[in-house]
Amino acid sequence: MSGSLSTNYFVSANITSQSSTRITESMSRKVQRKNVGGQHWLITLESKNLDRDENAELMAFLTKQQGQFDSFTIVPPIYGSTRSSNATGTPTVTQTYAAGLTSIRAQGGGGSLKTGDFIKFSNHDKIYMLTADINQDLSSEDYFEITPPLHTSITNSTTIQYNNVPFKVYLTDDRTGFKTNTDGTSRIQVSVREDI
Repeated sequence: MSGSLSTNYFVSANITSQSSTRITESMSRKVQRKNVGGQHWLITLESKNLDRDENAELMAFLTKQQGQFDSFTIVPPIYGSTRSSNATGTPTVTQTYAAGLTSIRAQGGGGSLKTGDFIKFSNHDKIYMLTADINQDLSSEDYFEITPPLHTSITNSTTIQYNNVPFKVYLTDDRTGFKTNTDGTSRIQVSVREDI
């Protein structure tokens, strides 16, 4: 892995969930759909107008990735942390859960977490989204409803991160470039894919 990309360069982020579905349509127009598993996040970042020094720093970081070869982490602007203003503590999973589940229990967190917040389990790099609000009370078990289903099993020592959630990603293109403006500033658009 090759470092962490600062989001100070960027003014917008487009975050997309990509799932895999197989669709078959018969001659009678009956449609069958099957989820074949596998989900990942795609993020497109648009930079602010960068001065020459900022552009050089960002281009050096991106070029160092060798196109799609290397991976790095990024905390998406705004959406990298919970919307809740009162979430505290570190929720810890209370038992072992197998891959494929979408509901887990944890305790040790306080305050609320919101539907749509991103979370990460400490034992693997996959990022999940909460599908229901959680009102944590520090002492009892709280139910975490997530999507996609667990990619990897988790144990009773796994913690849950909900602030500054680092997405492990790689560039989606082997080319890296920038657009120069007549005022001497430049702009860069970066597209990355979750590296699971």
